[in-house]
Amino acid sequence: MFQVIIATDIAETSITIDDVIYVIDCGKHKEHRYNPHKKLSSMVEDWISQANARQRRGRAGRVKPGICFCLYTRHRFENLMRPYQAPEMLRMPLMELCLQVKSLSLGYVKPFLSKAIEPPHEEAMTSALSMLYEVGAIEGDEELTPLGYHLAKLPVDVLIGKMMIYGGIFCCLSPILSISAFLSYKSPFTYPKEERQHVEIVKQTLLTDKSDGLCCANAGGLQSDHIIMAVAYNRWANILHTKGAKAAQNFCNSFFLSSSVMYMIRDMRIQFGSLLADIGIINLPRTFQTGKMKDKLDRWFSDMIQPFNKYSHHSSIVKSILCAGLYPNVAATEEGIVDVAFSRNLKPSARAGGEGYPLWYDRKREVCIHPSSSNCHVKAFQYPFLVYLEKVETNKVFLRDTSIISPYSILLFGGSINILHQTGLITIDGWLKLTAPAQTAVLFKELRITLHTVLKELIKKPEKATIENEVIRSIIHLLLEEDKSLK
Repeated sequence: MFQVIIATDIAETSITIDDVIYVIDCGKHKEHRYNPHKKLSSMVEDWISQANARQRRGRAGRVKPGICFCLYTRHRFENLMRPYQAPEMLRMPLMELCLQVKSLSLGYVKPFLSKAIEPPHEEAMTSALSMLYEVGAIEGDEELTPLGYHLAKLPVDVLIGKMMIYGGIFCCLSPILSISAFLSYKSPFTYPKEERQHVEIVKQTLLTDKSDGLCCANAGGLQSDHIIMAVAYNRWANILHTKGAKAAQNFCNSFFLSSSVMYMIRDMRIQFGSLLADIGIINLPRTFQTGKMKDKLDRWFSDMIQPFNKYSHHSSIVKSILCAGLYPNVAATEEGIVDVAFSRNLKPSARAGGEGYPLWYDRKREVCIHPSSSNCHVKAFQYPFLVYLEKVETNKVFLRDTSIISPYSILLFGGSINILHQTGLITIDGWLKLTAPAQTAVLFKELRITLHTVLKELIKKPEKATIENEVIRSIIHLLLEEDKSLK
C-alpha cells in the first residue's frame, strides 16, 4: 500500500506525510499578493521557486525510497524559476509592520524599511501610512496615538484590533471577540460538493434564531455574515458546555461547521480577551488561569451579566462597532454614493448582480459580494451601505464577509463630514451620500467631535473604559432608537 500526493500550494492534507512515496509536482502555486494602488488582495497563479521545488521533492520518501515527478523541464527549474519566493514584505499589506516600527521607536517608517535587503515599494509604504492615519493609529509627524500604541500590542490586523478595543468600550465584547477571531483565522463554514444551497439555508436559520440572544428591532436588520459567525459560535459553545463534545460535533455536522475551527476560535477569543485585559479595557478576575481554565474563561467572556457585554444582545450596536473598526472598508449602492457616472463606463459583463439585484461600488469601481456571503443573493437591503474586511480580485473584485450598516453608524464612525446646507445632503469622505436636515447634520458633526475626544481619553486611560461614559451611553441610545424607528 502506497500513497501519492500532488504537491500544490495547499499545505493542509489528511495524509500522513511519512506514508508518501510518490509526489507529483505541478510546478505552480497560488500566491497572495496585495496591490497598494488598488488597495485589494488577489490570488495569483505563478511558478514556484527552486526552494519550493526542493521542499516539495522532500515530501517523498522520508522514511523509505520515493520518487518525485516534476511536470516542468530542467531548463525551467535551472534558468527560469526564482531561487526563492518573493519576500512577504513585497506581497502583503504593511500596516502592521509600520505600526511595529513606530511602537519600537525605530524612527520614520520609510527610511527604516528602505534599509531592508529587499525593501518594499515606495507606493506600498505610502499606502500603509495613509491607512494608519485614517484609522487614527498615527497623527502629526508619524506620531503614535494612544490607539496606535494599543493596536501595536494586538497580534491582529489593525482594523480588527480597533474593532476589539471599541467592542470593549461600547459594551458588546463577546460577539466582537468571536467576529475578530473568525476574521483573523477563517470562516467556520464548509462547502461540501453540491451542498452550497443547504449551507445558505443553514446560515439563514442561524441568522433568524433568537435563542442566542442577538436581537434586532427590525426583521431585516440582520443582513450580516459577521453576525452569523457570532451566532454560530454562541450556539456551539452553549452546546459544548451543556451537552458535551459529542453533541457539539453533531451540531457542527448538522450546520456545515468545522469543529476544529470552532475550537481554534475558542482559544483565540481567550487570547484576544486576555490581551484586552492586559491593556486595561476589561478587568480579568485573578482566579482565571488561561492555560488551565479555557472553558470557564471563555464562558466568562460570554457572560451577559458582565458590564462589557451589556449591549451584546443588540445587533445594531454590534454592527456599528463593525463599522467603527472596519471603516474605510465600505461599499455602497447607487443610492448611497454621490456620483455614479463612472458606472456607465463599465462593460456589461462586469456587472455583478444581474436583473433585480443592486450594484455595489467602492470608491473607485463596481464590486461584487462574494458568493459565499449570505448577502450575495439578497435583492432588497435595509440600508445602502456595507462594511467588509477583505477585498479580493479574481475574475471580478469580490467583497468577502459583509455586513449592512446604518447611516447613523457611518455618521458617527465614518470619515470626514461635509454638510451641503442648501440641498440637505451630507457627504462622507467626498463619496458617500446621506440626506438629513442641516440642523441634524450639524448636531452629528458636533457629536462626532465629542465622541472622538472621549474615545481618545478612554483609550489613553483604559481603566476608565470600564465605567460607562455618558457620551457613550447617549450614542448607544441613538443607535438603538434608529433601529426601532424602522420597525
